[in-house]
Amino acid sequence: MDVSVVITCWNGRKLLEKNLSQVLKASKNPNNKIFEIIVADDCSVDDSVSYLKKEFPEVKVIEQARNLGYSANCNSAVKEAKGDLVVILNLDVIPKDDFLEKSLPLFKDGKVFSVSFNEGKFGPGKIIWQNSFLEIVGNDKIPKSTVLTDWPSGGSSIFRKLIWQELGGLDLLFSPFYFEDVDLGIRATKAGFKCLWEPNSLIDHQHEATINPQNLVKYQRRDNISLIKERNLLLLTWKNLNNTSSFFSHVCGLSKRIIHHPGYLKILFLATIKLMSCNFRKKKIEKNY
Repeated sequence: MDVSVVITCWNGRKLLEKNLSQVLKASKNPNNKIFEIIVADDCSVDDSVSYLKKEFPEVKVIEQARNLGYSANCNSAVKEAKGDLVVILNLDVIPKDDFLEKSLPLFKDGKVFSVSFNEGKFGPGKIIWQNSFLEIVGNDKIPKSTVLTDWPSGGSSIFRKLIWQELGGLDLLFSPFYFEDVDLGIRATKAGFKCLWEPNSLIDHQHEATINPQNLVKYQRRDNISLIKERNLLLLTWKNLNNTSSFFSHVCGLSKRIIHHPGYLKILFLATIKLMSCNFRKKKIEKNY
């Protein structure tokens, strides 16, 4: 199976200069089976696009006409990717030369949707129901063999494109960022597919701020990014209230949280507005078809 590599970019000129050459180097390893590299630029206001076209003409550049947010930008790039498998990398990810050698054979199992790469610091995470909310639990233990994970890392994983399309890609409910990959993993698992974590597929994720100081201007300050994170975690909980028992448990837990932390009302308001907006757009699209 052929592999496309998608790198999402937003005002990432410096990180492109630092890391893209390593992705190109890895693409020359025949074991990785990479035949195209795509940079999906989400309407950068720096010189990312001109730099790419000048310095890396072999890279395919997708230019968004306006800033869409991570989910929509990523979905657009995956749609245009020609590979059966699509690697999605953040700008601050540097793959090892043989990073796909151990991952690709896992896709012989037709139920495998994704394989997450080993960043060297944390193992596969877990999603649990705790205190009437969904909670994301980290894992600092690195397994020695391939294991299931509750979700694929959105910026350092490889996906089967056919299943990605079947699932509808990343949900724009979580735009502009945070927990869209967790939601995708939940939906994949519910549909009967497997999300794996491979310890021998090594990458270096430097966490150098794809949400960098220049990009923070759009969101005013880091406090607003924290609000987006909390809002999306609440939306993730709402999407997965599957029965009456969990619904009433959540309502009770939500009430307690607001009583003890009145500031959480702002997060509740932001989540409600986001949910209503997405439902309105969905109905409008359905009406047009």
